[in-house]
Amino acid sequence: MSILDGVQKVLSLYAQGVGPQTFSEIAARLALPKSSASRLLNQMQLYGLLDQDPASRRYRPGNLLALAVQADQASTPLDDACREVLTRLSERSGMTAYLSTLNGPETVVLQRLNGSHPVQVLSSPGSRRAAAGTAMGRAMLARLDDAQLAALYGDDGALPPGREGRDPPASVAALRQRVARAREARCAVAIDEAMPGIGAVAAAVRDPASGELRGLCVSFVSFEISDDQVQTLRALLLREVGALGARLGDPYWAGALPAATDVS
Repeated sequence: MSILDGVQKVLSLYAQGVGPQTFSEIAARLALPKSSASRLLNQMQLYGLLDQDPASRRYRPGNLLALAVQADQASTPLDDACREVLTRLSERSGMTAYLSTLNGPETVVLQRLNGSHPVQVLSSPGSRRAAAGTAMGRAMLARLDDAQLAALYGDDGALPPGREGRDPPASVAALRQRVARAREARCAVAIDEAMPGIGAVAAAVRDPASGELRGLCVSFVSFEISDDQVQTLRALLLREVGALGARLGDPYWAGALPAATDVS
């Protein structure tokens, strides 16, 4: 097997939506000898085609691929509308604001605005995270129906949905509960979950015409923000994303309030 054959097989595996994989899982799925798999994965990581999480040791498609796809794709009307909201969220809150999409069980950052008080740990465009362990991810998972969730995480509620992050849901059943709460509230809040000292509030909007789904969130340093300030950020996000959803005709946001005033 040539190196390009191997690259094609690995990328095709991820294109099926399998999520982050260990070395052994990739070797088994592709029926590769471990020595061949080791050389292949090391080369793909060296050239930016794969990234490896230092904690879990799992491989995922590299940021280089996401950035290449992003650069090749024309901005959609939904993206343009979301970027206007993103700008207001960053300006009015002073916090770091993100626009992301959902790719299988992972979120992919499309744009980041730092704001006047950005967090010190920043995710660049193209960065991926397990959706289960983040506010952004659960806000977008809340827009899926039960069958779509089962396609991503299976029907066995006792199984873990993935262990990425500091405090992810321990089981698929626990994830379903958090997603249900996000669906009811039309937003998700995560404090010290994805990583210590970082919090986020997130909401998602879907274009009924195209079916495209986007998530927007505000990220902050958790120990610098009071509970009341978190609720103020949540209200800002709900109003801004809700107003966008109402303009788009997204039924999820029927009856949303008009855009919020500046955060004090």
